[in-house]
Amino acid sequence: MNNFDKTKTSLPETGTCIKTIELKNGQPLILTDRSRKISDDAYIVIMQATMEIKITPDLFASEPLSGVTLDQIRDTLGETVIYEYRLERNFILNHEKDEVLASLVDTFMKNMEQYISHPRFAPKLVLKQYNDRK
Repeated sequence: MNNFDKTKTSLPETGTCIKTIELKNGQPLILTDRSRKISDDAYIVIMQATMEIKITPDLFASEPLSGVTLDQIRDTLGETVIYEYRLERNFILNHEKDEVLASLVDTFMKNMEQYISHPRFAPKLVLKQYNDRK
């Protein structure tokens, strides 16, 4: 299951942090193991990538606002926007869990790192969320 471009108002409260990465655009990316046991010998393996984007004037330095103010965005979205992406694999045997989780992290980083670390990603995501709520 892939949930792309999903935003929330707060960071996840459960799971084990695998690692935190400072992306090229200055945004921190948190990779979390949200796996859970579904039977005596199997897991649903869940890798979650989360980015908390603070809505500041610096965010829009390379992506100028037009027709909207920073205060309007903050009034609508709050002080931050949360980007979340999940990869899941169901019914993974206990002895395969760590290997599958590592594979999910590698797949995510290979496929998404360049995209989410682009300087325009965070401001475009914030503007998209603002426009979606308006």
